[in-house]
Amino acid sequence: MRGFSAILTACALVSVSPISAQAQATSTNGTTTTARVELRSHRLSQPPAIDGLLDDDAWHDAPAETGDWLSYNPLHGSKIPQTTKVWIAHDSDYIYFAFQCDDPEPSRIKTSVTRRDNIWSDDWVGISLDALGTGQLSYHLMVNPNGVQLDMLNSVAGGEDQSPDYVWDSAGRRNDKGYAIEMRVPLQSIRFKGGQDVRMGILFWRRVSRAGVSVSWPPLEPGKWVFEKHAPLALGELRPRLAREVIPSTTYVRTQARSAPSRWASADDEGDFGVSGKYGITSTVTLDATVNPDFSQVESDAFQVQVNQRYPIFFSEKRPFFMEGMGLFNIAGTGGDGNMRTAVHTRRIIDPIFGSKITGTIGKTTF
Repeated sequence: MRGFSAILTACALVSVSPISAQAQATSTNGTTTTARVELRSHRLSQPPAIDGLLDDDAWHDAPAETGDWLSYNPLHGSKIPQTTKVWIAHDSDYIYFAFQCDDPEPSRIKTSVTRRDNIWSDDWVGISLDALGTGQLSYHLMVNPNGVQLDMLNSVAGGEDQSPDYVWDSAGRRNDKGYAIEMRVPLQSIRFKGGQDVRMGILFWRRVSRAGVSVSWPPLEPGKWVFEKHAPLALGELRPRLAREVIPSTTYVRTQARSAPSRWASADDEGDFGVSGKYGITSTVTLDATVNPDFSQVESDAFQVQVNQRYPIFFSEKRPFFMEGMGLFNIAGTGGDGNMRTAVHTRRIIDPIFGSKITGTIGKTTF
């Protein structure tokens, strides 16, 4: 996921515009609902700098006409005085999102400099991106006013899982109106169907911490979740991105015991080498393989106190070999964030000789 080419395609306008108007429909019980608006992202000739300043040419056109963002938590359907503008654009390698989050009292915006995935108590804004458009998996990416990221993989079976840490860029900055956010999502980091007319699903949401209110567009009605509410997002032609990744690992261990208070015994030296790889068979089907991997070293594990614990410590899965298709093992209704109710507890696999797996999506079937 970390290698990206610098190919930029020169094209026309930048920004995002609706290509169908909002339509009002009355249901059988007399309530009025708003039809989903299809948004269209335009290619960029010059990518924006991800610095939290919306002064790039990419954001000079009118924002998307999303209408009112309505509350879904704690109550449904309320308007708030904080308004949000959003822009969308893309090039050959990235999808870009920009937000201007206005607030009548900008000094009361809550934000912090904290570790990744720890911004729930802050103000934040973000997206739910159904890149495959199948209603099975979506990427949830949020950012607080300081640019700190929160990312999750959402699946119909396991709900939201905060274990994945995807490769994407973000920046946030306070301004006199509220705060601005820029996001750059590599196409190499997400799974989508390339072709002449690429379409994804998109939903935007925002949290106003001091009011305890979360809003979204399209609105989330009670009893419905994002897969039922994603708005169509058209991106035009996008080249399929086939995953290509090689991760070598080398370890060296030197063990030496003290044979006497003033003398060390001879040392035992041991070295080892392993390699893991990822190969995209298609843009939605991936083969992962590993030979003699160093599965003991996971530098992204969050620190946990292991002293005087009555129960085993659970570490979320963050090893690259297991990340692809990880939502498949989550048991429906349990969620995936740090709980052990999964069909397979992969963190118990610690010293394999080799391994391989194929994961992917064909149509609406995920395997």
